[in-house]
Formats: sequence, structure tokens, C-alpha cells
Amino acid sequence: MPNKVFKETQKYIMGDYFPWFFQEYVASVKPIKPLTNEQKLCNFYMTHSYDKNIILSNKDVWEALEPIIILLKAETLIRIKFNMYPQTFQIIHHPSHVDYSYKHKSAIFYINTNNGLTVLEDGTEIKSVANRLLLFNASEPHHSTTTSNENRRVNINFNYL
Repeated sequence: MPNKVFKETQKYIMGDYFPWFFQEYVASVKPIKPLTNEQKLCNFYMTHSYDKNIILSNKDVWEALEPIIILLKAETLIRIKFNMYPQTFQIIHHPSHVDYSYKHKSAIFYINTNNGLTVLEDGTEIKSVANRLLLFNASEPHHSTTTSNENRRVNINFNYL
């Protein structure tokens, strides 16, 4: 994203007036493996989601995210979900999950730089770097982590076909 547009988007999402909603579980589906005690304590986060109908009808959201949406060349936009993981004393790996049970794609756009990770099924770890976009198959297991060096880890997850 061009730096000027990114800074404006980042300021809004990281600002005091962006609405966040508590989610009791990071992955809303049953974990693939049993949770460790650390995962049980840190298996929550805050989100803000838009389904495809709201995205198309909300001018502000569309304009802010249009450069990414165009880059994805998506046939169908399923969901855009903003994620905010609170800081923990050490990095905690959340349970692996798939976003949807059917074949689809995902893109994660990182809003702030921190030591949190996105971990793919093969063990590849992608660092959270502001203004970076990760493209991957979200119908394969993957997971997120917390951050230990910033107050929060923030990204945007795009699910699409």
C-alpha cells in the first residue's frame, strides 16, 4: 500500500475509536490438537468483521482497503476480519485451524511491526511487518501467535475465492 495511504489506515485502525469486539477463542472451531495451558490462558482476541455485503456498501472501508482488494484479484470476497492480539510476556502459539472448510484463499495484511507470527502448516513462519501482505491457502491448517514486544499485534485477514 502506498506509504501515505498506509499511515492513514494504520492510524485509524490503531486509534482510540476503532471498534473491537471480544472473541473468547482465537479459532472458532474445535482445535486440531489439545490446547496447552499457555494456549488456554491466551486463546482470546479482539476482532472486527465485515461480510461481503457490508464491505461493498461501506464506502469508507472499501476506499481504505481497495488497493489490497484489487491486488487480490478476488472473484468473490468472503470476509474481511480485523484482528487484534493482546501482548503476552512471551510469544504464545494459538491452535492451528482452517478459516473455512471449503477451498478458499486468504491474505493477511499486517498493520504493525512486532515479533508475532503467522505459522503455516509446513512450519513456515511469517513475521508481522507493517504494510506487508501474506497470500496463502487458508483451507490448510495455520495459526497465529501473540506478540511480546508490542502492546498488541494487529492485522487484517481477507478471505476470498
